[in-house]
Amino acid sequence: MVYFDTNILLYAFIKDTDDKKQRDISVKLVEEAIDNNTLIISEVILCEFAFVSSKLNESKDDIDDNLEFLLTFLQPSNFSINQRMIEILKETSLYVSSSDVSHLAFAEYHNAKLVTFDKGFKKLKNISNIEIDIK
Repeated sequence: MVYFDTNILLYAFIKDTDDKKQRDISVKLVEEAIDNNTLIISEVILCEFAFVSSKLNESKDDIDDNLEFLLTFLQPSNFSINQRMIEILKETSLYVSSSDVSHLAFAEYHNAKLVTFDKGFKKLKNISNIEIDIK
């Protein structure tokens, strides 16, 4: 399974991106995950995707269409994921990175590789055994 941080999905789906190289990488990664039936999405990703898409002035129709598409890959969160997130936060005090910790706990629960462009995830690499691939 593969779990993409929001930035990967934004580069793959947003029409007007600021970095063609990251867009090309993202499109390829997302297409491969879909073709291999390994893509998983969390509720947090859907919320972040909607929020940032709106801030980037994507049209409502495009945002809605992208959310409906991404929804087909949704794996619901559960108590165990949230409990693990709280455990990590208590152990590390990474409260300012709570969304990243949430992503880590979700990917960990699903034994998924977490892929991101966000170098801030380096601080999470020693917390879990899952693969964190920072592009």
